[in-house]
Amino acid sequence: MDEYAGRVLAGRYRLPRPPADEFELVETRAFDTYSGQEVLVRQLLLPEVVHAEVVGDETAPDAAHNGAGDSAGRALEAARAAAAVPDHPALVQVFDVLVEDGSLWVVSELVPARPIASLLADRRLSPYRAAEVAADLLGALRALHARGWAHRNITARTVLVCEDGRAMLDGLAFGAAQEALCGYDPVPREVLAGAGGDDRAERGGWGGPDSALALERARQARITVIGPVTERWAPEQAGPVHQNWQLAPPVGPAADLWALGALLFRCVQGHPPFPEESAAELVDLVCAEPPAHAEDCGPLRPVVESLLRQDPTERPEFEELSGWLRSLVRSAPEPDIGARMVQVPAGPGDPHKLPVVRRRGELVRLRRRRRTGGDAMAAAPQHGRHARSRGQRPAPAGAAGETVEVRRRTGQLSQTAARAPHRMGLLLVGLVLLLLAALVLYAVLFMPKGAGGASSRSLPAQVSGGVTAGRTEPASQDAPTPTDHSTQQAPSLGSDFTVRGDPAGFSIAVHNGWTRAAGPNGETVFSSGGDMMQLVVVVGRDSTADYGADPLAYLDREPELAPFRSSAWSSAAGLKRLDAGGAAAAEGEFTWRDPDSGNQVYGRDMAVARGGRYDIVLLTGPDDQRSVISEYFDKATLTFRANG
Repeated sequence: MDEYAGRVLAGRYRLPRPPADEFELVETRAFDTYSGQEVLVRQLLLPEVVHAEVVGDETAPDAAHNGAGDSAGRALEAARAAAAVPDHPALVQVFDVLVEDGSLWVVSELVPARPIASLLADRRLSPYRAAEVAADLLGALRALHARGWAHRNITARTVLVCEDGRAMLDGLAFGAAQEALCGYDPVPREVLAGAGGDDRAERGGWGGPDSALALERARQARITVIGPVTERWAPEQAGPVHQNWQLAPPVGPAADLWALGALLFRCVQGHPPFPEESAAELVDLVCAEPPAHAEDCGPLRPVVESLLRQDPTERPEFEELSGWLRSLVRSAPEPDIGARMVQVPAGPGDPHKLPVVRRRGELVRLRRRRRTGGDAMAAAPQHGRHARSRGQRPAPAGAAGETVEVRRRTGQLSQTAARAPHRMGLLLVGLVLLLLAALVLYAVLFMPKGAGGASSRSLPAQVSGGVTAGRTEPASQDAPTPTDHSTQQAPSLGSDFTVRGDPAGFSIAVHNGWTRAAGPNGETVFSSGGDMMQLVVVVGRDSTADYGADPLAYLDREPELAPFRSSAWSSAAGLKRLDAGGAAAAEGEFTWRDPDSGNQVYGRDMAVARGGRYDIVLLTGPDDQRSVISEYFDKATLTFRANG
């Protein structure tokens, strides 16, 4: 309590003494005597307004408090409306808003975090770290915009980075009070309509500026109150007032995206996209000149440049922006602790303690110097430069007896200490080379070898006979003999699968509950129904003369993978060549988004070039059932036989 010895707000919030007595915008800690917790208090100075006292009018003294006519009342009501926004994990909670001694005070929670401005004072953020911060802020903005609010106060001071690395957004109520104080109306109509009993919702809140002159006055007041902060001057906020001012773009969610782009530019580049020497000059430049080039933003540059477009309608949508940021965060490289750093494991006494990062030189114990009756630093000879730095004279070259012996001993210790790390390094290099040689020898002797650089996996030969679960189906008389002896033994399918012979000229293991249908392009489709899995089989439809003889290249043009190629969010993995009983084959894993349902689809596909034609086995289903799809696909490919 000794720390909070200043004034008391509203009879409960005790302020510290030094900042509370300054007549300027204040942001300081305070102690809530009701809850016993520390809070954060911000002060917004209100203009001094003198109200005339009308004789016989009892409502005139209350005009300053009903919010109908003066800017101070509007600022108080706007801040309280913003404080009523429901809690969100990425939004700082506002506890109280009050007016006292000519100032508006916003009381919010004290988050154990640092403003991103203080982080930028030490060093710039990497593009990947800035993308993580933007992804957190995007979740908070999405929640605000869903309720009709625009934040309008995204700056390096209101974005907080917590101790665990996540980012939070602050300043909503304070920014709303500033906007209302300048003459704007930041409260959404939905909020006023939900309050009930007020016809201001029909007029659009307080109405805001209702003429070109009032709008220009509000703009000039905002230049004075806000100042040269690029994040708060989107082109639609800074644009000059023309005669057709009602046709200007409205201030909404697009302004917050502009602020987010300017903040990302500042975090990665180390400076704002526009000069901030003067607020009036900044307002003119935002509307007339493009921002500086985001040359150091690297992979984040397309995101920043799209957010800083002057036309609000050309800025990206939330879904598109969220996808960009997620892709960028996933592609972030692993952190590098440096070539000169090693990790020392924690001692056995504290198993939960994290490894301590130390330099290599700190791991070498220095041998104690022998002391011979006096101070070791005085007895041991020193290099001339270090001796002069301590105010001592270097030992002469012809020193006698004892000094020469000390030098000899010191030299022996130095050589021994220098040889120890060198020998350790040679030993480590030898062990690494020995390990590599053992790995190569193991790969040469024991690992299977693939032909022509293909994968070592072998598939069954293309024969018509097959084995079902619990019974064997007869093969045709003209079926060729399998060329891969390792696959002559049928796999264990279990009781849920049966190898079906299909009229289209093939046989394959299919789940017992799946139904068959013929597709329009010569494909055969087996579907599961409820979980929306599909097994697509095509035999000999596409020729190698039209699509080429390389099965891996054929996957890029396969008609069954057209939804994958047309999807904006898709990825491929595990592409490899296979040996299918002497025939060339290829296999891959594909993920894309279904344009109709918006769900993620996962598929595994195999294409076999046989007799100048391609056979296809494709199994698709929901992305969250990858293990089941892989199990079914393996059983299908191991039992697939094509007749003829």
